[in-house]
Amino acid sequence: MGDIHLTKKDFKIDWYSGSGAGGQHRNKHQNCCRITHIESGLSAIGTSSKERTSNQREAFTKLANRIVAYLTVKPEHKTNTSVIRNYNQSRNEVHDKASGLKMPYNIIIDNIGPMIEARKQKFDLQPESLPRSTKKEKMK
Repeated sequence: MGDIHLTKKDFKIDWYSGSGAGGQHRNKHQNCCRITHIESGLSAIGTSSKERTSNQREAFTKLANRIVAYLTVKPEHKTNTSVIRNYNQSRNEVHDKASGLKMPYNIIIDNIGPMIEARKQKFDLQPESLPRSTKKEKMK
């Protein structure tokens, strides 16, 4: 993998007052730093010091480690969203991928109606909420 090049435009820096021990100085001054990488949404905070520069350095160090891990870790597997159902005759099972429902193969193979009804109930699809087409649209 090549080098990672980022600029200041890739980050959003927020300053805020700390909380907890430290008294008036910690509560009054905005020395705590939150840095967000805009593209990935990853963020890190720096709050351990009274100095802005130290807290900013701390937050950037944490965030850099998170960004490198985010960019180098490969996803374990991708799910195939084009598959609606799996029919497994040997296990006597039909698995609906979108709703997670599993029903017996020998019932579904003759009549898929129960699976569709169960899927509607799972997603709470009422006939009123489904889009209706008009006769004019059917004629076109």
